[in-house]
Amino acid sequence: MSLEIFSVIFWVFAIVSTYLQDKASTGEKKVVSLTTLIKIIPALSAVIFVMLFRPPTLFTILLAAAFAFCMFGDVGMEVDLIPGIGMFLIAHILYTINFLWHISTIGFDILQAVIAVVCMLIMVLYVFMLIRYLRASGPEVPPFILKAGTLYFLLISATLSSSLLLWLTSNVIFGALSVFGALIFIVSDSLIAINEFRQEITHHEFYIMPTYYLAIFLLSLGVFVFAF
Repeated sequence: MSLEIFSVIFWVFAIVSTYLQDKASTGEKKVVSLTTLIKIIPALSAVIFVMLFRPPTLFTILLAAAFAFCMFGDVGMEVDLIPGIGMFLIAHILYTINFLWHISTIGFDILQAVIAVVCMLIMVLYVFMLIRYLRASGPEVPPFILKAGTLYFLLISATLSSSLLLWLTSNVIFGALSVFGALIFIVSDSLIAINEFRQEITHHEFYIMPTYYLAIFLLSLGVFVFAF
């Protein structure tokens, strides 16, 4: 599959899905529905693109597996927040393992490692500030969801930090696309957390879904950018 065909398929269904998700947000959620089917197509197309763009390698297989769990997370979120978080949590574990493994094959210097560690520390601070903000007012966050959410955001932070280190060590300019993808993932999931536990955002799907789709699209371009 070419990048051009993938981009068209991905964004056509992403736009349609965002519209349908917004329309469905006021009604009863149905796991088995046309809306859910369309919702998973962008992530599914990312799986297919990554596997077909070039001969499979460990990098592309792990990346495709991460997108597959994003797809499962899309379905899980239609059931409940917890199964959705669980699937996306596995996806971010796969992203992080993939990036760290390939960093280990390249090698890195002290300065690059320090930058990645500082990024992680900043993100840890952000996560705890976000949790504090969510608990300050609005509906009470159940303890289990609070712990699961904290772990999840820390794993996204690991994805961001490892993608940053991979970019720095690979010396590939467009490797920054993966960093932006991970960063936008944090934006999307922060919006979900605020909408669920702090205050409802009007037409929140128009903010959450496009940022989510942009995140996985940018991450999928790693197969185009990196030569692993």
